[in-house]
Amino acid sequence: MNSSAKTIEELIETSEHRELFHLLDQWIQTTFPQLSRRLIASGTITFIGYGELYDATDDIYNSLLSLAPQKNNVSLYISGEKNGQPILKSYEQYFAKSAVGKVCLRLRNPKKIDFNVLEAIVTDVIAWNDTQKASE
Repeated sequence: MNSSAKTIEELIETSEHRELFHLLDQWIQTTFPQLSRRLIASGTITFIGYGELYDATDDIYNSLLSLAPQKNNVSLYISGEKNGQPILKSYEQYFAKSAVGKVCLRLRNPKKIDFNVLEAIVTDVIAWNDTQKASE
């Protein structure tokens, strides 16, 4: 979803799911303080990017994780692979089929989020990225 927000705080506040968006943003910052955080705006989507991919290109989408407001949910985009598949594939059994895409987790209800599973996912993303950096 594209937004005219100029700051992360404005993006969160103008989201239809601001409580959930704020909760997820705060959780990522608290649980993974080593991940940089920045507002990313392209012509079609505005989101928060966390961390940087190993190849450190100038691509604006160069994030380990991205949190984006959508009309019906907050989307968490997840980079990386595990066992030759997108990392999220290893965790899809924890989420309803409609909530999981190839690299996107659509979150709607804060009471139904298992933060232990999210922590395992993000830990896998960081480990994958570190492995990619080491092999360069």
